[in-house]
This record gives sequence, C-alpha cells and structure tokens, in this order.
Amino acid sequence: MKERRCIHRRAGWLRLWGTPWLALTGLALTVAIGRAETPAAASPVLLLGDSMMRLPGQAMERELARLPGIEARSFSGIGTGLARLDAFDWLGKIDELCAEHRPKVAVVALGANDRQPMKLPGPGDVVPPGSPEWNAEYAARIGQAMDRLAAGGCERIIWLLLPPMRDSVVDAFARNVNQAIVAEAARRPGVTAHDFSRLVADRRTGGYTDRIMDPQTAAAIRVRDPDGIHLTPDGARLLALALIREYWP
Repeated sequence: MKERRCIHRRAGWLRLWGTPWLALTGLALTVAIGRAETPAAASPVLLLGDSMMRLPGQAMERELARLPGIEARSFSGIGTGLARLDAFDWLGKIDELCAEHRPKVAVVALGANDRQPMKLPGPGDVVPPGSPEWNAEYAARIGQAMDRLAAGGCERIIWLLLPPMRDSVVDAFARNVNQAIVAEAARRPGVTAHDFSRLVADRRTGGYTDRIMDPQTAAAIRVRDPDGIHLTPDGARLLALALIREYWP
C-alpha cells in the first residue's frame, strides 16, 4: 500500500489525560539532547509516519537531497497508526520499507491518528484510550516499531514527539503519547525522542499557537493547519531545516 502523496484527514478523538506540556517538554528535551551528540549523517534515510509526516517528509527529502552522499525516501500512511494494526499493519510496513530501502537512519512521526479504541492481542478485549491496558499495549507497540527499525538496519532512530494541539482533549492525548515515546526511547540505544514543540509553540506559554515569527524574515507565518493538529508547509519547512541542522550538520 503506497500512500506517499495523499491529502491528510482528521481523525476521531476521545478523551485522554497527561502531564503538563512544560514538564513533558523538559523531559523530552533531556532525552533528545542526551542522545544527539553523534550526528545522524549516515545514508539512506527513511522518513515514515502518518499524516504528520506527509509535509515534513517531503520537505526533508528536498533538503537532504542537497547534501552530498545523502539519499532519503519518505512514506506517509494517511489515517493510519499503531492503535489499529488490523486496519494498517505498521509493523509489517516497517519491515517492508527497511527491506526495500536499507536505511541507516529513520525519522518517525506516529500517534496523531491513534486516539481510538484498541484491540488487545489474542482473544483480548477492545480497550478505550486512556485505560491502563491501552497505555501498556500502545507503549509496547511503540517499542516494537523501534525494534523493527533497528533490526532493519537503522543505526539511528529519531522519533518526533507530537507538538501542542489546539483542542484541550486532543492536547492531553498527545501528551500521553509523548510520555510513551520518551519512555520507550530511553530504553533503547540509538533512539532519540525529539521534541520540536519550541519551533511551533507560543514562546510565552509553550502551548498551541497558529502563527509564529519566522526566525529568518521576522514575518508572521502560519505554522499549523486549520484543523489545529497538522503542520502547514511553512511549519514543515521549519521542522525539516531544524532537524537537518541538528542531525546532519
């Protein structure tokens, strides 16, 4: 199933709880900075994820193509995630992408579409997001995805945390997902939980904002889509350039 160039769509959302953004941001940055000392300059680079990766993946492909010796490929599965592996098998897709591209570095964005009930393995029940069973199984799937990428040859995995969201319920869900990503990344060498919220968040509060000041032109630019979830082309460009500055200096 090849959906590299698709229009994103909004997912349904349920309620979930998490910790304050500023506290989580500090934890996430600690993980990212602690593991970012060695640049991810190897090639090929695989950019994969759900609709949150569509525009950033395209932007990173363009920018990485300017660097000598770096080959990048992107794949975005719109409307997919780790909660519904029965609808789209991301673990199997990771194996397929790794076999096809033999990546040394992976940049991942997953989680934005996952606020929905999840069926536990085997004869298990369907559990709602926010329940202890959902949280445990979802964290396990994040860990499995990281392990599949490592087994597929990735020496470096950069997993993007979800940025602040406009809707408070969606924002709480994003924080819950980020907690799981940070915890699973901390257990695995070569995996970075990368918090890019400082690029697109309100500078005073650290929370959601539609617009920021472009650091290059000082003009106000829109960095978030009208749905309050996804990045705009300008937001994706800022993220792509920031990632390349940090990991491909």
